[in-house]
Amino acid sequence: MNRKRPKLLWIAATILLAVLVFSAPGQAQKYGLEWDTDRPGLDYHSMDLPSPDPNLCLRECYYDPQCQAWTYVKPNTIQGPYPRCWLKYAVPPPQLNSCCVSGVK
Repeated sequence: MNRKRPKLLWIAATILLAVLVFSAPGQAQKYGLEWDTDRPGLDYHSMDLPSPDPNLCLRECYYDPQCQAWTYVKPNTIQGPYPRCWLKYAVPPPQLNSCCVSGVK
């Protein structure tokens, strides 16, 4: 049995995985968080969140087929004491704003 064969297969598999991951543009950013970013407008639903975590808003959008983008508004900033999530039916342009965290599906 050739002892080099398993090592070569492992190296080939690692290279293939790296090519697949890095050749798909935007995949690393998909469903990512855009810190200090507001995407105002194009809202179809909003809700207060039970805790100050932008990932809760990301999840709401991810599981809603209509959602194309979202904006999480931090508590005690521009919309009162509670964290708020805004789901969007299209992707509005981003605006720099420390009140918010946004993302695109």
